[in-house]
Amino acid sequence: MSVAKPTLEYVKTIKTTADFQRTITAFKRLLRYHKPYAAFFAVIVGLAALKSYLFALEPLFTAEIIDQVITQGNYNLLEPLVIDLVLAVGGYALLNYVATYSQAYVAQLIERHIRSDYYKSLQGKPFKFYDSTQVGDLVSRATLDLQQVEQFLNSWTGTVATSIFSAVIMLAIMFPINATMTLVAVVPVAISFYLNSKLFVSTMPLFRKMQLILGRLGSYIQQNILGMKVVRIFRREHELEDGFKQVENIYVDTAIHAGRIQSKYLPSAPTILTLGITIIYLYGGNLIASPNSTLTLGGLFMFATYMLRLAQPLRDVSLLIGMWINASAGLERVIEIIDAPSEVRDSTEAKDIHIRNGLVEFRNVTFGYDRNKPVLRNISFIIEPGERIAILGATGSGKTSLVYLIPRFYDVDSGEISIDGLRIDRYRLASLRRQVGMVMQDVFTFSGSIADNIAFGRPEATMNEIIVAAKLARIHDFIMTLPNGYDTLLGERGVDLSGGQRQRLTIARAILTDPRILILDDSLSFVDANTEREIQIAIDEAMEGRTCFIIAQRLSTIKNANRIMVLDDGEILEFGTHEQLLARNGVYRRIYETQFLEETTVLPQKIEVK
Repeated sequence: MSVAKPTLEYVKTIKTTADFQRTITAFKRLLRYHKPYAAFFAVIVGLAALKSYLFALEPLFTAEIIDQVITQGNYNLLEPLVIDLVLAVGGYALLNYVATYSQAYVAQLIERHIRSDYYKSLQGKPFKFYDSTQVGDLVSRATLDLQQVEQFLNSWTGTVATSIFSAVIMLAIMFPINATMTLVAVVPVAISFYLNSKLFVSTMPLFRKMQLILGRLGSYIQQNILGMKVVRIFRREHELEDGFKQVENIYVDTAIHAGRIQSKYLPSAPTILTLGITIIYLYGGNLIASPNSTLTLGGLFMFATYMLRLAQPLRDVSLLIGMWINASAGLERVIEIIDAPSEVRDSTEAKDIHIRNGLVEFRNVTFGYDRNKPVLRNISFIIEPGERIAILGATGSGKTSLVYLIPRFYDVDSGEISIDGLRIDRYRLASLRRQVGMVMQDVFTFSGSIADNIAFGRPEATMNEIIVAAKLARIHDFIMTLPNGYDTLLGERGVDLSGGQRQRLTIARAILTDPRILILDDSLSFVDANTEREIQIAIDEAMEGRTCFIIAQRLSTIKNANRIMVLDDGEILEFGTHEQLLARNGVYRRIYETQFLEETTVLPQKIEVK
């Protein structure tokens, strides 16, 4: 089996064509983000009109200088014409600066709006969404894809408006002078526009594909660097190198394909414009030479200049078409995430409700990540306020799934869960999760100070409260050995801490929120036996009177629970106290005899927290 196969298959599925209907839909969606900034775009369009007018004046003044000053010798007109020309050019430059700045400014506002919607949507996505979505892909959509959208936003309104106004104004000037000359000037420009459009439409999707391949190559390289020890242990260096070369070859082939298209179209447009200029001079020169011609030498210069100036905005439009192909592809990927349903959401009847007692009841609860494959089947039980429940079972028995249903990380497929006699969907999600503390098996610390990490769930907590929580989690003494104490900065994912230290820090974080219900999802797995016993005593003191669910595999944790729940294949096999379950001579007794019998259960004295 090739390690590189998933990456190679992904690259092969990248398409270089865009569906027209999806592109139109994406553009309509983008226009919605423009609505709050309509006043800005009115200004940008107005500036484009003024720019286009001034853009058309300079050839007119130059033509007048040629005809009135150089040809006819009216030198008294030179100074005012030069002043008019300078004012036109200077005004154009100033308006162009203001228009470019305005467009970039509003583009950032729109991009911020889109990114905020994207990030907000991620905050509301259920755990099931993250179970099936790669983190790297989500980051790529928020960075690389939105970068393409930003490039389009930076220019599209001004480019389209300027092109339309410039074409209309210049044609309005040219046509009355000589309709045939106008046609002669427009035809090469139209052909050049077509060729440029063909070039950008053909190559931009290829450049997009190259960008996506580079992103995947970066992810592939990062993964192999992080896993280099494993790679070397199992001697897979050559296979991974072959996988990298396969994807790299696709990138090179795509780049060569794009280069071949560019070599075909790039020289064509300038060549046609040069031929167009030649035709203009030949035809215009013959007109000037004829005795009844109304065309002047300055007029001929003006026609030639306008032809080139018509080509510039139209070239920008063709470039914009190519940019939109990339932007629409990126926007579609962002919108796909924004529109992905948030399966767990507040109901219309949900309210902020205080959990007073912490009585938890499951009634005939069935749940599965796939509705056709339930991981919990018809689960029913009642946990009294302040009761501590240990949940025991083999991997895949449904332990974590069960406790994740309490804060509504997932919604049940059937049945219902209630707290203090009220269904949990009647609690607002924020209210419910604020009162259900959780220490997960997969611990996570953020880049920042130790104090900030502990206070993550309660940013308003005082330093004294943070210290008390750290003492309860038995990490205060370690923190005080650090040079900066609670102000010590942690690296990414807490790399400066050991597994046990990270676990105790996250326990302190949960304790600080003062929850009515506490869930410990095998949270003592990275802690040595002695530290576990100390933390267990601290939790006993801190969680007194609070309902607690503990997924654990050690006897010290399980024996001190009020009751023990044994799960197997999504069903409750046994539920009772340690003594009751031993007396039944069932599954728990067999587990106890095979795994726990030799463990010591002597606990140290309680430690007073000041």
